[in-house]
Amino acid sequence: MIWQQEQMSSHRTEAVVAVLITMLIWGTSAVFMRTTALALAPENALALRYVILILMVAPGLWLTGGWRVAREDWPRLFVTGIGMFGSSWFTMQGFARVPAGQGTVFAMIEPIVIALLAFVVLREPLSPRIWLGLAVSFVGAMVLFWPDITASAANPADPLGIFFLLLAPTSWAIYTIGAKPLLQRYSGFAISGWSMLIASPVIFLMASKPYGEIAAAASLRTWGELLYLAAFNSLLGSVLWNHGARHLPGAVVGSFLYLVPVIAVAAGWLILDEAITVWLVLGGAIMLAGVALAQSGARGAGH
Repeated sequence: MIWQQEQMSSHRTEAVVAVLITMLIWGTSAVFMRTTALALAPENALALRYVILILMVAPGLWLTGGWRVAREDWPRLFVTGIGMFGSSWFTMQGFARVPAGQGTVFAMIEPIVIALLAFVVLREPLSPRIWLGLAVSFVGAMVLFWPDITASAANPADPLGIFFLLLAPTSWAIYTIGAKPLLQRYSGFAISGWSMLIASPVIFLMASKPYGEIAAAASLRTWGELLYLAAFNSLLGSVLWNHGARHLPGAVVGSFLYLVPVIAVAAGWLILDEAITVWLVLGGAIMLAGVALAQSGARGAGH
């Protein structure tokens, strides 16, 4: 009995460490998405990152047996591929126009978007807390971008970038809702891998320059950042996240996500010298409070 308790405690500690490392990876990745997008243009940086990703994912699917997909599951898998493409594409386009810290805070509305899409597509009920959380997050967004709205900022945020950062979580919500039934029959790696493979041809075709020219223009630092985004953000982060989710309650794992914008803001300040303003702190805190309120409502609706 004591041995079992010690083993459970050990698994829990490992899970907490795994999730904390994941938050560090995902938080710093926002900075590298912005730097690679600015260095190569967002569509070209994404294309090179997907070249690296596919070289990792394709052998992984073969070795794990994840390449086997039933015929009736292909339509839904193509939906997840569309969501994966939109999430990757709009995230890069958004971070090319909006500072990394600010953009990551804004992207945290993703859980609310998923809840709304689940309500529309899957008819999952929405509690009053979810609607209230949506309203609070909207107020937070107004505070976050108030200097831009009132034109009092020296460098106002690009409205198109904000629009893209709204489309990115919407696309990820499409991926999440589409993948939900598939997770009963396939591993998370198989679904993610196939979604990336389905999205990759369009991503490759949308590069604005020949690949040789893009590769030549990438500095050693840019290649390192692209490798980090592919190997750590996309693959290792998912593996560590799944490990944490396996040994920790869902509510506990979800709460760790609030560290992502904090790390992203700090990384943006340290690496890119992005300003940390009162509007960013206050607006971000209100938005995250709205997301937390909505998530508590989603958990309550499930009981």
